[in-house]
Amino acid sequence: MSGLVQASRAELTKVTTGRALIGSLAGGALWCALTGYGYYTQGRDNAAAMASGAVTGDIIRGWMMLLLFSAISCALIVTREVSGQTLARTVLSYGGRGQVFLTKLVAAVCTSALFAVVAAGGALANYALAARSSEQDLVWNGECTKTLLGTVVCVMLSGMFGLMVGWLVRNQTLAVITVLVLMLGIEPAVQRLVPEVAQFLFTIALSSLYRDPKPDLLPIWAAFAVSLLWIVLLAVAARTNLRRRDIG
Repeated sequence: MSGLVQASRAELTKVTTGRALIGSLAGGALWCALTGYGYYTQGRDNAAAMASGAVTGDIIRGWMMLLLFSAISCALIVTREVSGQTLARTVLSYGGRGQVFLTKLVAAVCTSALFAVVAAGGALANYALAARSSEQDLVWNGECTKTLLGTVVCVMLSGMFGLMVGWLVRNQTLAVITVLVLMLGIEPAVQRLVPEVAQFLFTIALSSLYRDPKPDLLPIWAAFAVSLLWIVLLAVAARTNLRRRDIG
């Protein structure tokens, strides 16, 4: 157990070394803040939407885009070492491939949790600033709280998804491209073309969790189960790939 703790600390040190993590957090937060403010400016003249909590929900959902930054940052936890050709040395120092897989999972959980905290804090700050500047009451209700919790869960799950993509792809550039193409390209395209199938895809299932108003989405608990299933399946594939593939 002490070996795992020490290895996990070493992984967290790697993650926080340099400016990549801070840059990703800052860039993602700025993007989400602008998106949330944009939703507010669109809905502030709609008294019914302001009073029903719909505008607040949109502001909160603007912060779900941090899931993309969480996924990419967690993918880099693996690909950075592969690109730097230091993975074999890490395996030797940590005591085996299984230990490396576990410690990087711990690092990804902590990293995605950090993004989730920023998403929650940013959404609350976005709402508070909008409410302060609004001439009408900007309502926060139970539905808004559920949206916030769903957004936090989505950011966490996306980090695990990104980590497994990193293990499977290994190349740093390809891992980032894979995450972007899947989350922003392929899955939304499938949703437009075949919505009854797309609801079982990872990113589309997350839409149910942050309470996207789009139709043809799974119920929340079914979507959560589908999201977890995707991560488990990818984890099994990633662990098998690590065990069998050359790491030199």
